[in-house]
Amino acid sequence: MSNQDKLKKYLAKANEVRKDDVITVQADGEDWSVQRLKTLDVRRSYDLAFDEDGNYKSPYFNEIDVMIVKATEHEFDWNNKDLLKAYGATSKFELPPRILDNTDDYAALSKAVRNFKETQESLLADAKNSSGETEKRAG
Repeated sequence: MSNQDKLKKYLAKANEVRKDDVITVQADGEDWSVQRLKTLDVRRSYDLAFDEDGNYKSPYFNEIDVMIVKATEHEFDWNNKDLLKAYGATSKFELPPRILDNTDDYAALSKAVRNFKETQESLLADAKNSSGETEKRAG
C-alpha cells in the first residue's frame, strides 16, 4: 500500500460514522452495557488515575475504576449528585468498587473493560451453546 493510499484510508476512516462496540455483562443482578474503550480512553484513564511519578492520585480509585466509568457512562449516570452523596464519594471514579461491593460483580465489569474482545467472544460462544436470549446480550 502506498503512502498516498494509506493517507486516503485514514482520512476516509476519520470521516466515517463510528459505531461503538457494545456488550452486555451481568453484574449485581443487572445488565451493564459496556462500550469498547478506544486507545485514547485507556490513556486518559491512566492519566486520571496516576500522577507524574506513577503514584495513584487518589486512594479511593484506580485506573480500572476509571475505565469502568468511561465504558458504562453512556447508559449510567455515575456523576449523579444523589448517588455520590449516598456513597460518600467526591468523584464518580470512586463509585464502581463501592456500588459493586461483591468482588465477582466488580470482576465481571473489570474483565469486560480490560479484555473486551475476549469477553465478547465468550458471550458469543455461550450464545451458540444456549438459547437466543444470551445471543442478544452479546451484541
